[in-house]
Amino acid sequence: MSTPYGEWPSPVAPEDVAADVRGFASVAADGDAIYWLERRPSEGGRGVVCRAPADDPNAEPIELTPEDLDVRTLVHQYGGGDTLVADGTLLVANMDDQRLYRLPADGSAVTGDAEPTPVTPEPAEPMGHRYADMRLAPDGETVYAVRERHVGPGTESEPRNELVRFPLYPGAGEGSEDAAGSDADAASDAALADPVVVAEGHDFYAAPRPAPGGDRIAYLRWDHPNMPWDGTELVVAAVDDAGDLRDERVVAGGPDESVVSPKWSPDGVLHAAVDPTGWWNLYRFPAGAGSDAERSASESPALPAAADAENLCEAAAAFGVPMWTLGVSTFAFLDDGRIATLVTEDGEPSLRLLDPDTGDLTDPDLPYTSFRPASVRSDGERVAFVGHRTDAPSAVVSWRPEAGDAATTRHREATDDPLDAAYVSEPEPVAFPTGDAVGADDATAYGHYYPPHNPNVEAPADAAPPLVVRVHGGPTSRSEASLSSTVQFWTTRGVGVLAVNYRGSTGYGRAFREALKGEWGVRDVLDCVNAARHAAEEGLADPDRLAISGGSAGGFAVLAALAFHDEFDAGASYYGVADLRALAEETHKFESRYLDGLVGPLPEAADVYEARSPVAHAEEITEPLLLLQGGEDEVVPPAQAEAMIDALVANETPYAYVEFPEERHGFRDADSVARAHATELAFYGAAFGFEPAGDVADVELLVGERPN
Repeated sequence: MSTPYGEWPSPVAPEDVAADVRGFASVAADGDAIYWLERRPSEGGRGVVCRAPADDPNAEPIELTPEDLDVRTLVHQYGGGDTLVADGTLLVANMDDQRLYRLPADGSAVTGDAEPTPVTPEPAEPMGHRYADMRLAPDGETVYAVRERHVGPGTESEPRNELVRFPLYPGAGEGSEDAAGSDADAASDAALADPVVVAEGHDFYAAPRPAPGGDRIAYLRWDHPNMPWDGTELVVAAVDDAGDLRDERVVAGGPDESVVSPKWSPDGVLHAAVDPTGWWNLYRFPAGAGSDAERSASESPALPAAADAENLCEAAAAFGVPMWTLGVSTFAFLDDGRIATLVTEDGEPSLRLLDPDTGDLTDPDLPYTSFRPASVRSDGERVAFVGHRTDAPSAVVSWRPEAGDAATTRHREATDDPLDAAYVSEPEPVAFPTGDAVGADDATAYGHYYPPHNPNVEAPADAAPPLVVRVHGGPTSRSEASLSSTVQFWTTRGVGVLAVNYRGSTGYGRAFREALKGEWGVRDVLDCVNAARHAAEEGLADPDRLAISGGSAGGFAVLAALAFHDEFDAGASYYGVADLRALAEETHKFESRYLDGLVGPLPEAADVYEARSPVAHAEEITEPLLLLQGGEDEVVPPAQAEAMIDALVANETPYAYVEFPEERHGFRDADSVARAHATELAFYGAAFGFEPAGDVADVELLVGERPN
């Protein structure tokens, strides 16, 4: 006997979606160990640095940071580059005060045999100085980092971003004990000197990368209204004996050219992903006077020049990613001269091996379909990364390329209790026509369709399943095929999922990405509408039970789709943008001019902001809407949801609202994630007339009244 779609009993309960499901970042290979940062929803999203032996796949990882330390930087709000590990020493950003702390990389800070030592001073304003993207100079003592200074209310409208340097071992001096030893050589907290500013004057900085010889440094900078994928400058400079910069020059990039992931090869040749061709290809910038190894220490450093740039493999493929977070690393050097690099071709990512002398690009056919976040590192023999698959949990992975694809070690998986493979719904790539009018066949958008799948259930023979169109955030981002507990939460219940890569998504080149310029809220929403229409026409979905769900910019697409189109029968907006002008005026510095390109500059485009803001057209929203919001969200503040509720109440549109008081932009706590999934399931059950199996949340659809 068949079971109606949406009512299938599922092995994935709401609490299973987040409980003990770890997220990974900041992978590093140092010595004989692999290091990584993992975020644990079961501990409120706390960031913990872990380590495992590189060559022992059976070794249990050890924790390196104590329970009272949450590793996370808030630079740009999205963070990234939270950790630095070098020669047995760990440097981390602490969420509670945003200062940097040094501790041994052996776990002794967890056992109580050592204490984290602050290396940056306490600012006048709590959390006023934030650090990220640290790199240690070859002298083993000087750290370069991005600093974001929040100088307090009434003084400046924006934080200041700059590059700074400071000692890893404050107070260590000539004749002192080796700085890697005890804290006897460390200055007291009160005596810590303020870091020295080495680059300032531009709106944003990223990726300070000292050269192996110590006499040069490279970094990225850019200014409003650009986002880093619009245009950045790659700067190189000489470094004097004090560690200060001189003779700065721009070697790549500009207002219309983006540079990502600068990195020096072991012999001192600068490389980076740059997109003058419309694709982030990998470039080499040799210095005119040769490499570090070919020059004597007494000679002035030879700096690369723009004319020296060499495209190592010209291709319609992306060797870079949008720099939403700091610390991005899309490639790594191997001892045999090859480069392990991320490559996204035809929208599908892979990790490949590039011979820089011949341009040959080899695909080792690793079983990974996504590599987020982009943190590809190498010790010369091994490549370490975060790998996602469609049939197994995400994992911290190391790989020996000379031994082939079998020489991979999964040091830590995202969960210790993975979903039985029999229940896994594998994605199917889709491409569908879209355009500037619904149904117009003048453009193509993409996605991944996950069909309902549950081996214990007989599907109805005479019905099509409900469909959730999932919209990624950004909007300058993308959805990639992977085993997602959220997706399997739906597919095991008999609900199909279609993750859309609308125009504006990354991985398809600059032209596809910039198709959303000036068109945010139009083309992305049309592509979501046409994705749902395509699924219904192909028999993949019930045309009367189409839902749309997304967070942040994806939440904006949810609201806009319901306000301006009639294709969807319900929507769930996670911390979605309702008022575009309010977003432009109230959001954080990093994105404060993002909408200049996506919508238009203010005040000139004020009428466009009004025309595309769902809150101004809520009277057109007649289908049920679920709003979920973090109470401490500084990217899309709660005022956006409150304004939307006011409009829905006035319009008597059925809606439900849940606020998570302690969450920021993106839910991290396990209880919050579980509650959000349970609520969304119950909401669709109420909207589409099915009874979900198991215990679900109580959802009250309000009409014409505010929540209690």
